[in-house]
Amino acid sequence: DRKLIVNEVEAETVRMIFRRYTELGSVRALGNELDRLGVVSKRREGAGGILAGGNRFSRGALYTLLQNHLYRGEIAHQGNIYPGQHEAIIDAQLWEVVQEKLSRNRQARALGATAEEPSLLAGLLTDGSGRRMTPTHAVKKGRRYRYYVSTSLITGTRSGHAKGWRIPAGDVECLVLDRLRAFFASEPDVGEALSCFELEASTLRFALSKSTQLAEEWATLPPIRIRELVRSLIGTVEIHDEKVIVSLKRKGMASVLLGDTFSLPTIKGPETFELHIRARLRRAGKGIRLVVGGGGAEAPDGQMAALMRNAHATREALMTGRDITIDAMAHRLGIKRDYLSMHMRLTYLAPDIVRALMLGRYPPELTPARLLSLSKDLPHDWQLQRTVLGFDTQ
Repeated sequence: DRKLIVNEVEAETVRMIFRRYTELGSVRALGNELDRLGVVSKRREGAGGILAGGNRFSRGALYTLLQNHLYRGEIAHQGNIYPGQHEAIIDAQLWEVVQEKLSRNRQARALGATAEEPSLLAGLLTDGSGRRMTPTHAVKKGRRYRYYVSTSLITGTRSGHAKGWRIPAGDVECLVLDRLRAFFASEPDVGEALSCFELEASTLRFALSKSTQLAEEWATLPPIRIRELVRSLIGTVEIHDEKVIVSLKRKGMASVLLGDTFSLPTIKGPETFELHIRARLRRAGKGIRLVVGGGGAEAPDGQMAALMRNAHATREALMTGRDITIDAMAHRLGIKRDYLSMHMRLTYLAPDIVRALMLGRYPPELTPARLLSLSKDLPHDWQLQRTVLGFDTQ
């Protein structure tokens, strides 16, 4: 009889590991916790009587342990799972919770969402010369700044007079996401992109309805959903001197809008659909910024628009009584009072300045950080504000 016998002491250790994983949420954190508790792998006698085990759990060992069907009273053989003759030490509910969490974490890792401030367009971005732009970062005064950099600047190899670029990641990511949202909000654009499938009228109406819904929910979508959409939809993003070209995968678009509800006919025509953004590269200090160009539909500038929205949200919170004073708000949010005060002062800018900031039509040297810094001494007179911020010289 080769029936497995449960060692209750070891079984309780396994249960503890499963429970702690559900509480901590990651294998890395679980490993650190086991190290802190002094929990090590099982000691066993190997070949020749040599003792093995008794080591700290590696991440690989923990992944194996958390997926071991033996603990569910089952046997794995040649890729199939069979009922075992031994007692389960992990109940069905705990097992399912752990497996679901492992699956979600695998998906997040595949999407790059577990990295600190993950680069949304990694592997998709090229410069005007067709070279890959690689995510990188720099740390200044304890703050982390992300960039996309032409590979020629990283390797030090430039061909002819081709330029290499180093662009703030937030600039291009916000630009692309804003354009995607605008695309989904436009029924003519979505209809044109799906025309290659020659869909029936009812199917097209369904897709357009889903597209409108997606555009309306865009601002509230969780980051991992945004990453899923980017990976499903975007083939490449090309940065040129005067424009950005986002190449959408038509099949990915159809999958997002139709799901498994409809079977798609064979695609007729190009497999990609291009979105063009009028934006130009402008020198700003020692770096380069993407500035939304004039003409065509007005598009918001991501970082500056976010700053202005935050400023007005701060004022709204104070006006509606959610926080009685700036000090109370700073305490609730855990940030410095001066930082909130700078945001408040931005709400007294001239209306035409606010509109220009939201649309990216401002001097290239006026970065969000510089605007906050200048807010400390901004005059109340609107014409003087235009002079101080450089709008009267444009």
